[in-house]
Amino acid sequence: MNIYQHTMALCPECKSKVTARITGIEGRVFLEKFCPDHGYSKALISSDEKWYNESQRYVKPKELPESFYHNSFKGCPESCGSCREHQQHTCLPVIEINSVCNMNCPVCLKEDHHCSNMTVPEFEHIIQSLFKYESRVDVLNLSGGEPTMHPHLESFLHLCKEKGVMQTTVSTNGKLFLKDKNLIQLFKNTSTIAALQFDGFRSNTYEKLRGEDLAAEKLEIIKLFENEGIQYSFVATIARNINEDEIPEIADFFFRSRAISLMLQPVSLTGHARSFQVDHKITIPDVVHQLERSQYIKNGDFNPLPCSHFSCFALSYYFKLDEDKFVPLKDFLGKEGYLNTIANKTLPGLDFDGFHIISEKLYDVWSLADSGSLSEQALKRIRAILMEIAKGADTKKTFELGVQSMKAVFIHDFMDVHTFDFGRVIKCCNPYPGADGRLIPMCNKNMFFTEKQYA
Repeated sequence: MNIYQHTMALCPECKSKVTARITGIEGRVFLEKFCPDHGYSKALISSDEKWYNESQRYVKPKELPESFYHNSFKGCPESCGSCREHQQHTCLPVIEINSVCNMNCPVCLKEDHHCSNMTVPEFEHIIQSLFKYESRVDVLNLSGGEPTMHPHLESFLHLCKEKGVMQTTVSTNGKLFLKDKNLIQLFKNTSTIAALQFDGFRSNTYEKLRGEDLAAEKLEIIKLFENEGIQYSFVATIARNINEDEIPEIADFFFRSRAISLMLQPVSLTGHARSFQVDHKITIPDVVHQLERSQYIKNGDFNPLPCSHFSCFALSYYFKLDEDKFVPLKDFLGKEGYLNTIANKTLPGLDFDGFHIISEKLYDVWSLADSGSLSEQALKRIRAILMEIAKGADTKKTFELGVQSMKAVFIHDFMDVHTFDFGRVIKCCNPYPGADGRLIPMCNKNMFFTEKQYA
């Protein structure tokens, strides 16, 4: 047995804070806990101890926000908001604009709450607070509930553009797009990305994860997005012995589609999903190994996101060279250049250093290319990007170039009462901003703060 570190966790019975340690046992990694009242318990956090060991090398020094909500620390989560013990700034804030939903998913991370809608003044205050904590907001996600049901969604999306948010995404099950032409037009007019819930292709998958057969409907929504020119991405919830075997097909479909990114989220037993039955937890290396069965992905493409805790995120970016040819950005830039480019940002190349690294590499590829190394279409693509760079592209244009030229695959492992580790929370870079000005880390919000308490 290997003992990696000691930490604080939660008793799965009473949710009290308890002492814990992270151990490697027979090639797997566990969070072991002891509660004075309920005794010993353990939870699997990585099915591959080698992946866990190698992941610890991807740790970037902390980058703090410009200001904090709490100047004193009384404990976690009591001082949440964020406090001066927090070790990471915000990469992707997620605003929950409502709680109402037109579905009742067995795997939903949220509890069943009263139907509430965020007001326009509350939303505007949150946006202003984000720019107080961070000098810029590259990407902002609106979530719920089902956010497309919010009566003021149009006002929110226009406010994001007016206040300087570079790109807004909206998490959605997509149902309303098949009924509401105004919604389609709104997303087109505001260049909003629809982050579409997409869990696979089998009817049985949706019946178990979403409570109804949505397989045909999802394909219809994707066809609508592509016909209407709506930017979109995929978000898949993955559960052991339900749809993990669909991951390679989902990945292949993603690369052939016009989707910008693919997010895979192992099911977390919190919120409504507390009663969801799974045989064994699926962990990040399990998802990575399934992704490596895709024709577009190879072994070694994935690594943890350096700015968050290494057990929270894994990712890989792919540069599009041709219609059906993608090169891992890690291979394209080299490991050091790649890590410098992806750390502390949602899309690579948006800061000066990252943009310079990518630009220089593009010039190298262009100048050294011969007739046999790249297709004519790939060379035309690189030439078009270089011409835009030569014009002195601003940050917004750089972002658009990145969206057009790259695809991203993310894996996000939310914590629940079984896997909750306070050592991970302090590195969270994906908070939920509240109307009171606080930035609550995602897993803290799902675990400790109900909507009524937080509003």
